[in-house]
Amino acid sequence: MQTTSDRIAQRMNELGLQHKDLVAATGASKGTVTNWISGVNNPTGKRLIQLAQALKTTSSWLLTGNAAPEFTPVEPWDSNTPLDDDEIEIPFFKDFSFACGSGSMTEAISNETRKLRMSKATLRNLSISKENAVAATAVGDSMSPTIKDGDTIHVDLGRNKIKDGKIFAICIGGLFYCKRLYNLPFGGVRIVSDNSAEFPEIHLNLQEAIDQQLEIIGWVWQISSLENW
Repeated sequence: MQTTSDRIAQRMNELGLQHKDLVAATGASKGTVTNWISGVNNPTGKRLIQLAQALKTTSSWLLTGNAAPEFTPVEPWDSNTPLDDDEIEIPFFKDFSFACGSGSMTEAISNETRKLRMSKATLRNLSISKENAVAATAVGDSMSPTIKDGDTIHVDLGRNKIKDGKIFAICIGGLFYCKRLYNLPFGGVRIVSDNSAEFPEIHLNLQEAIDQQLEIIGWVWQISSLENW
């Protein structure tokens, strides 16, 4: 039975990649990459996404083998470039706050002209419908180092029921945030920032959540970063 390290080695062989190529592509140390290849431990978080991109496959396939490699080399495109058969466009909000708390997310989405392209298979593998897929620019460092200022987050609007520890896009009093959410007794919610030193966690009971107009917009299922050289 294939392991994650077997699949990494398989894709390296198929693509003609060497150890140093994965170090350069992921920014991980030589020792960390060695551990992935040898099976000492598995890649996680941002490194997993970067490794999957370097190997032109998906995080899911690397970890489980359940999805066939499906990334293709990036080609330059603009708004006039035709979509590939397995591509779709989803709304991309550079500033999501204006739509937050407006009471009409559907209207905000339909009026957003900026788009991001992505594979249909990626959404299909995660059971995310095209209508529920949006992207936005993250602002601030409350979720650092998981989400950095300027990162692109992908949100599934169809999943807004709290699953403890997952990151959600939320709206409080008309302002847009990404936070880890946890259920509290009697309808309360615990709101946690990964940068807890600067942003202490918040506990709201049901009435406080209502008073502060807490809205769970959707589950953050992917985070894309642009690394500076």
